[in-house]
Amino acid sequence: MSDQRTDMGDEPRPAEGESESLARKAGGGFVWALAGFLLLQLGSFGTYSVASRVLDERIGVVAAAMTVVFWIDVLLDLGMGAALIYEQEEGQSERVQVAFTVNAVVATTLSLSVLIGAPVLDSFFRAGDPNLFRVIAVLVLAKGLNQVPDALLKRELAFQRRARADFTRSILRFTIATSLLLAGVGPIAMVSAAAIAEVCAVSVTWWLVRFRPRLRFDRRIAVEMLRFGGAVFGARLVGMLWLNGDYLVVSRHFGSKSREFSSYFTAFRLPELILGSVYNLFSSVAFPTFSKARDMGAEKLRDSSLKALRMLCLFGFPVGAALSLIARDFITVWFGGSFSDAIRPMELLGAVGGFAAIGFASGDVYAAIGKPRLGLYFTLVGAPILIGGFLAVVDHGIVAVAVVHMAVIVPYSLFRIEVANRLLGTTWRQSLSALRPAAVTVAGIVALALPVRLGTTHAGIVPLVAIVAAGVAGAVGGLALGDRAALRQLAGLGSGAVARFR
Repeated sequence: MSDQRTDMGDEPRPAEGESESLARKAGGGFVWALAGFLLLQLGSFGTYSVASRVLDERIGVVAAAMTVVFWIDVLLDLGMGAALIYEQEEGQSERVQVAFTVNAVVATTLSLSVLIGAPVLDSFFRAGDPNLFRVIAVLVLAKGLNQVPDALLKRELAFQRRARADFTRSILRFTIATSLLLAGVGPIAMVSAAAIAEVCAVSVTWWLVRFRPRLRFDRRIAVEMLRFGGAVFGARLVGMLWLNGDYLVVSRHFGSKSREFSSYFTAFRLPELILGSVYNLFSSVAFPTFSKARDMGAEKLRDSSLKALRMLCLFGFPVGAALSLIARDFITVWFGGSFSDAIRPMELLGAVGGFAAIGFASGDVYAAIGKPRLGLYFTLVGAPILIGGFLAVVDHGIVAVAVVHMAVIVPYSLFRIEVANRLLGTTWRQSLSALRPAAVTVAGIVALALPVRLGTTHAGIVPLVAIVAAGVAGAVGGLALGDRAALRQLAGLGSGAVARFR
């Protein structure tokens, strides 16, 4: 990879029409990415809601099995997709075919490894059913074959087309999983549904991108792409240890079938679905947008990064505050009173969810300017600290694990933003200005929703609806008083989404 794009000095400004076109594509891309994200998470949430009642404590077995998928999902790409997006080539060039060949070999190898190693994985997680992991082998292969076609859609900011695959995946996964669960199939219903849905979604993606794969390998091209992509891959791999380290520690300490692990998984599930996944949503749009903005000049990249930070904060922090406020009622209504141990951890994890998203999102800035190794270095330092903290306190229970998560993620995220500021030539004043809409929104939510929460003594659907309604009113009111421009921006995104769906 060429290093010429790492220079952040003054460059010619892009033409105004070109700049506006990029902004429209990025805005439209975010709308469609958000639509796909919301449907995926709604389907996932609905599935886990049913599963928590049908499987009870056995849902921890599913969580342990899917942890394997989370890890392997990172291994599948090797950063080849990121390299394709970074270079901003057009069409399905030889580089695309080389990337696909590498991914196909990796996916086949990992799939066979999971298939053969199913008994070992079953023993490690104490799941009690090796077939869970044999089904996951199919899921792994399908995911691997989708890496390059999906990267091509991201590169062109074609998120409207990409959302169709997300819709297919979500609907099929929910329908199949729910049907099998209610039929009494057990935990394997969840992974079977995920595998079938993924195979169908891959077919849709290939059709949308008109992908015609050819097995083609060129050592020079592969090495060149891995030189960039390898750093992105490494950062994602260590980042998965960061994001799933608490699952690993808690499941190994208490067992995947234990009440403690089931409660911790439940506590983390909704923040993870909404806030933990928001980085993937943001990154899918931000990285290709930053890469295009980089080629338009340093000023455009700085402007794009600040706007992205503003949007991410406006989503992450208010939603995190809302999740903390609804934790008691939400868990009671959707998962049942037997999961009351999950309430306090969810309150804590939701409160810092916004920090986690903005911290890891800085990695897209590092990658876009040709310095992806920075993200790798930071996660290599941060992950051992976090995991060490989990190991030190796990004997004190899942609340202590959640507290460690809070204590580490906040300073770590602020440090990553500071590094991004230095690379871009932006200041903390500019970054804090981007935080302002989020701050006034959180203030509005707390001002109206907290009294409602404190005023209710018993958890239930009525208090939950009341807290949500008060939170929405507080968010709108806070923005109207403190940042009307942000409110108009959100309204514009909403009207744009409606127009696109018509």
